[in-house]
Amino acid sequence: MKKLITIASVLLLISACNNAEIKQADTDKKANTTNVVKQQDVLTYVDPFIGTGGHGHTFPGATVPFGMVQLSPDNLTKERWDWTSGYHYSDQTLLGFSHTHLSGTGVGDLLDILVMPFVSTYPENSQNEVEHLYATYKKENETASAGYYSVYLEDEDIKAELTATARVGVHKYSFGDQGKPQILIDLGYAQNYDKAVDTYFKVENDTTLVGYRKSSGWAKHQPVYFVMEFSEKFEHQLFNNKKSISGTELQAEKTEAVLSFSQLADKSVTVKVGISYASIEGARKNIVVEAPEFDFEKTKLAAEDLWRQQLNKISVTDNDEVSKTKFYTALYHSFMAPHLFSDANGEYYGADGKTHQAVGYNRYTLFSLWDTFRALHPLLTITNPELVDDLVKSMMAFYDEAGLLPSWDLMSNETDVMIGYHAVPVIVDAYLKGLTSVDPEKLFQASKKSAMQDRFGIDLFREYGYIPSELEVEAVSKALEYAYDDWAIAQLAKSLEKNDEYQYFTKRSQAYKNLFDKSVGFMRGKDKQGQWVKNFSPTHVDHRTTDYTEANAWQYTWFVPHDVSGLKNLFGGEQQFVEKLDALFTVSSKMEGDVSPDISGLIGQYAHGNEPCHHIPYLYSFTQQKWKGEARIREIRESMYRAQPDGLAGNDDVGQMSSWYVLSALGFYPVNPADGRFIFGTPLFEQVSLNLDNGHSFTIKQKNSNGKNYVETTELNGNKIERNYVKYSELMQGGELEFSFK
Repeated sequence: MKKLITIASVLLLISACNNAEIKQADTDKKANTTNVVKQQDVLTYVDPFIGTGGHGHTFPGATVPFGMVQLSPDNLTKERWDWTSGYHYSDQTLLGFSHTHLSGTGVGDLLDILVMPFVSTYPENSQNEVEHLYATYKKENETASAGYYSVYLEDEDIKAELTATARVGVHKYSFGDQGKPQILIDLGYAQNYDKAVDTYFKVENDTTLVGYRKSSGWAKHQPVYFVMEFSEKFEHQLFNNKKSISGTELQAEKTEAVLSFSQLADKSVTVKVGISYASIEGARKNIVVEAPEFDFEKTKLAAEDLWRQQLNKISVTDNDEVSKTKFYTALYHSFMAPHLFSDANGEYYGADGKTHQAVGYNRYTLFSLWDTFRALHPLLTITNPELVDDLVKSMMAFYDEAGLLPSWDLMSNETDVMIGYHAVPVIVDAYLKGLTSVDPEKLFQASKKSAMQDRFGIDLFREYGYIPSELEVEAVSKALEYAYDDWAIAQLAKSLEKNDEYQYFTKRSQAYKNLFDKSVGFMRGKDKQGQWVKNFSPTHVDHRTTDYTEANAWQYTWFVPHDVSGLKNLFGGEQQFVEKLDALFTVSSKMEGDVSPDISGLIGQYAHGNEPCHHIPYLYSFTQQKWKGEARIREIRESMYRAQPDGLAGNDDVGQMSSWYVLSALGFYPVNPADGRFIFGTPLFEQVSLNLDNGHSFTIKQKNSNGKNYVETTELNGNKIERNYVKYSELMQGGELEFSFK
């Protein structure tokens, strides 16, 4: 994504990729026999419906890796939590297809520029129980694959097909003989937290419609500009909140346009929708650069090939077809975000509300950093090292425009959702891995500014060495996460030979010790007098007033990823540490209080459906009882990830849940996401190859595994290693890692 790959260039690669039939030796684990098989196209293992049911909150529509456009169907959400992506697999009501969606978030927004084909009469067909035009469909008439979505609306005899480039959504609507072919474009449409505040249409000619939609919701200020080009001529009618308005131009809070087609070649119409967050002309340029032709199939093939290139960065050799589907779908979901935010000409909407120019890089948005700093960003340093520099530059541009690094950046809006200043470990990790060209002095100053704020209890953290519980909500969780982020700042200071700052932030990183109550064996809140909070229960949860963020003491006590040995010492030594870990997974799952729905995927009090727990099974790797962690990792891979629509244990959270599975299937995980170490667990597949952008290949193998036994030794490039990790630098040099089982 460093440079836009145009459709024309991609097509040169398609035939070779589609026709490749690679023969390989594939070991049958059950029969213990070897057979020669044809390697299937990696896209056959991607099921976009996984995660669209249950609490996964993903969407099935068409997009390309890290694309600006996510063209996907919208159901009738009625602000229901499990419909935050605009879609839920259990639903069969279609309101239309909008161009922007969030994947796996716990809050809903976007769903911009709704398009819906129909054959009845508008607005009479919207005078119903939902007060909106809608259609129903059968699940068997719905199809989704990487870069493509289709649904057949039986009652209207309309087939809708969707695909996309990075910045352009491409629709194809095939009409039967039920009535007059028409298309509704609804700019007033909004669901979840979003609300249109200013919308605009202009009919430029009989094949082109332009405009904008400005809305407020989770992202308080969100402009989206568009240009729509149609393959067939249309007649138009504009509406202001469903009231017919004459003319070719309309501005109002809620506007709609209905386009009618008297004649259609092959009874179908193709629509190209370029979007931009900067201007109408930016949207027009995006179409010129990325989708100059009305060729739906060509665009679809190009989108598929972009996914093929991205997913083939990791090659799996194994006969377990279900696990490969889970793996490649997780990999697919890991590459949904961050979203491309700048136009083909480099313009974008900045965090200061002004139009800016990204020079020498692409601007990205949608940084769900409380989630994604843990595994998604470390994964991207392996699969997409060139992208990492753009991501760092995007966060630094946000800093220039807003005065602070982003915490949860949504369309250049700081939402201030969740806790910590986790842009810091992401940019520090990028710098220490040599993946960013940004001036390290500027990185340090930006990081330090986050740590020296006087809000969210950060000032209290500096004053007390913890956060008094009566003075700030979520005090324990915030203090623990601030301590980790401060560790990352200390490492950057050390690399820049800033000894005073290194000592200062190292001391702050040790503040976690101030919250450990040895009498109960948990991280526990204190008041400003230094007394432990009363009426303590490690299983108590309160979504709004507790000392913990979407969690309880059982789940947050383990968040000391930068100093596991120090945490072990607090428990009294390794044996007590292991016993407490064992208890986490075996104690009753019952909780009291206002239990957040995010706390899901329970094994005892371990909650895999929420991010604070994700590193915990790997803590066993820091002990002499590593096999216990391996057993838990296997259990989580099998029980919390299934190849079904409701197959995720919780929100995918912009790819973090999926990234955990990807890395854990490889056999390691970044317990400390900024120290360049991937801690060993247990590999899932017979063999995996990391096909690195630098031309090297790193292979991960297993020996004597029956799927139930445990790792005895680990060899790196033929040499036995006693440590519990592989370094990032070792991965990127290429080589071989072999796990031998006993």
